[in-house]
Amino acid sequence: MAKVTFSHIAISNLGPFRDRQVLNLAVGSGKPIVLVRALNGSGKTTLLTCIQVALYGSRAFSASRAGEYEQLISGLHRADATGPAEVELGIRVEIEGVAEELTLVRTWEARGRTSERFEILRDKSPDFELASEWEDFIDSILPAELAQLFLFDGERIESLASPRTLPDMLRRATEAFLGIGGIEALGKDLIAVERRSMLRSREQMSKYAEAKDELELLDGQHVQALQRVCTARDELARARTELDVAQINFRRFSQKAKRSGLDAYQNAAALQANVDAADAAVKEALAAVRESLADPYVPFAKLGELWKTYTAQWEQERETAVAEHVSREMVRRDERVLASMKDVLPSKAMAHLRGVLDEEGEKYRVLGALPRLLCSKSDPRTLKLRVEQAAASHQAAVEELALARTKLQKAQKRVSAVPEEDRLRDILSQMQQESKALAKAESEVNRLEKEHGECDAILKRLDLRLEASRERLGKQFRGQALEERAIAGSQRARVVLSQFKENLLAAKAEWLSDMITAEFKALMRKQRLFSRVSVHPLTYQVTITGTQGRELPMERLSAGERQLLAIAVLSALIRERKGMFPVVVDTPLARLDKQHRKSLVQRFFSRISHQVIVLSTDEEVDEELLADMRRHMTGAYTLSYSDEQHSSQARVMEELAA
Repeated sequence: MAKVTFSHIAISNLGPFRDRQVLNLAVGSGKPIVLVRALNGSGKTTLLTCIQVALYGSRAFSASRAGEYEQLISGLHRADATGPAEVELGIRVEIEGVAEELTLVRTWEARGRTSERFEILRDKSPDFELASEWEDFIDSILPAELAQLFLFDGERIESLASPRTLPDMLRRATEAFLGIGGIEALGKDLIAVERRSMLRSREQMSKYAEAKDELELLDGQHVQALQRVCTARDELARARTELDVAQINFRRFSQKAKRSGLDAYQNAAALQANVDAADAAVKEALAAVRESLADPYVPFAKLGELWKTYTAQWEQERETAVAEHVSREMVRRDERVLASMKDVLPSKAMAHLRGVLDEEGEKYRVLGALPRLLCSKSDPRTLKLRVEQAAASHQAAVEELALARTKLQKAQKRVSAVPEEDRLRDILSQMQQESKALAKAESEVNRLEKEHGECDAILKRLDLRLEASRERLGKQFRGQALEERAIAGSQRARVVLSQFKENLLAAKAEWLSDMITAEFKALMRKQRLFSRVSVHPLTYQVTITGTQGRELPMERLSAGERQLLAIAVLSALIRERKGMFPVVVDTPLARLDKQHRKSLVQRFFSRISHQVIVLSTDEEVDEELLADMRRHMTGAYTLSYSDEQHSSQARVMEELAA
């Protein structure tokens, strides 16, 4: 396998670089890192773009957007340029122990529509043959579709950790690394052989001509439909990524707006309705209290000890009335007794008997002579039940009134907390913008999902028609038994190749699981957050298993943790290439904390490849992190932008120059 190393890069009249700026990218043994530090807007991203363009030209970007590449170059080409824009990339290519120094030069003249000139210098002389074959040559080392794995933007790398895009990226990268494209090409070649075999014996027949035309038409339609499906799939992946960003922005701003009182403001009408309802409930409860007070038995419940006194007095007066009645009856009885005994007892005994009877009757006469004020009134024992019922009804009404007043106070307090509209005008406006952006992203995803579904349905129908057409052509026009056996053998071979491809991918999925798990654990600070990262052998869906054996959703990871997961995936894929290609990463540390940055330097930058170019801001690589990085660093540059000259200059960092 070929090994590529960058020796230098020179940029003229592109982006913030006006005068020719040269950076020496060569690295020493055991020191793979070249650091380029710069403030935002000083040329880091332009430097990454220039490396991609120098190697792959327009293929560094979406092949379906040729105009996008031209627009990019036109946008980078400086208006104040006095000469052509140019990127020069020196590379060292080692193949089977033989090393060659090459210089890739891409030049653009600003003549209305940008025109590009590409040449390769070998020993300072143009090599036209290699330049004409360069696309195939560089693809044999690192295909253009995998360039983003080695030359990537750290701020955008988090999007690779999306559950929607990660499986497709992993599968495509694995297919490219395993050379699956060769298997697919062989399958297509077998189909072509089958077609030619079927054509030979029936070429002169009119029916065969019709079948051939139909097959070719369907084949062409199938190719177009497949292209539309691929384009729709890429557009859908992009739209889903934009939707994820819109959802995150909307969720974050919604939380901020909620803390600012937006929920209370939006619910102001409902809150005021609650106040009105609570006020009506208070009035209703107050009316119930008044109604309960109108009950004539309620005042008796308020008497307290006086009611007990009244009851005791009433009982005493009732006993007085009884005593009076008994006294009258005893007088009558005594008169009858004395009358009956007058002739029987002597006078002295009669006198004694009269004294005894008078003494007994005196107690009742004294008790019956007491004053009676209440005895004629109602018996308090019969009033007790009515008084208790009236008291219970009144107490319930009072408690209901207290509860209604409490609810009214709470409702009034909520209304008083509603902010004024003027205070929320900016928040409401921003909320509307975020909502519109989210709705637009959702609408775009829905539209593209529908479009992708329609394209996929068309492709499946064409698959069926194409297969039916091939089957009919094979059955009706294969003449000789040898060709029939050849066609059948070819079809079996395609099935075997297809199964072989799936088996290869399934086997590689287990290896990827082990590698990604190891890389992620090496980078993560939270060692107990997860136990394994698994890649499904068929779908390449990525799942994270927590330490408790449960699946950990990727949404639970922080932005920095998702970035580390994406870097772990890239690290596993890059190691598959045995580190034979340089790694260039732009702004890799912005979202990471201090400990994760240090881990990334020690576990990723220093080990991932024989040459690692780190494009960083001054805040990402501070002095402490720079000290850790120096052990693995061959060189370092700063890009300084001058407001007076409107351009950036590349300088060797003073720390390393000393």
